[in-house]
Amino acid sequence: MDIEVVLVNPVYEGNVGAVARVMKNFGYSGLTLVDPCELGSFARAMASHAHDVLETARIKTLEDVLIASNLVIGTTGIVGSRANVRAPYELARLGVKLSEMRGIASILFGAEDQGLSNEVLQECDIVVHVETSTRYPVMNISHAAAVILYCIASATTPAAKRTVATHADLDRLLQHTSEVLEAIDFPAHKRRRVLFNLRRIYGRSELSTSEVRTLRGILSRTELRVRR
Repeated sequence: MDIEVVLVNPVYEGNVGAVARVMKNFGYSGLTLVDPCELGSFARAMASHAHDVLETARIKTLEDVLIASNLVIGTTGIVGSRANVRAPYELARLGVKLSEMRGIASILFGAEDQGLSNEVLQECDIVVHVETSTRYPVMNISHAAAVILYCIASATTPAAKRTVATHADLDRLLQHTSEVLEAIDFPAHKRRRVLFNLRRIYGRSELSTSEVRTLRGILSRTELRVRR
């Protein structure tokens, strides 16, 4: 997949430059910034010989990132009982997973002082976490990016790849599912949890566009039968 590194609300320009340098170390150039801090000479100094990555960085909204991506990967430094997110995807398997797919994979890194919010993490298709010492689990954003990009870059690329549906396609499938649940009088107090679990299932399943159409076709037939 084409890798897009997305820094959401980065606070320190030096870290943005350091991430650009790490990206070039592993052969990646697609840097996107969401509501970034001002970038100046320190960012360029930290980027070192990766000025091109920094200077071609795109400014987008988070919504634009989610719509355009085929796979949205959230990162978090905190897991377990303190985190209100699902279990992280095994980082050692991430590179293989991406090497088997076509499309855009957006890797989201949150602000240095607070990371990605639980609301944003719940929008992601999968979540990854770098295992560190419990005495000091949160890594510098550029260090975390280095570990994750290394895992991706070191994976073997297969001869054949699958094209997966976009994140926006999955959102529409989830909305359609919600409408059907309402149409069949599925208990409202259970609906939110069911939709949350289905988002996890859809994200893990790597559905193709045709598979999404098939599922939506089933939902449409269900709606027609309920309305009779």
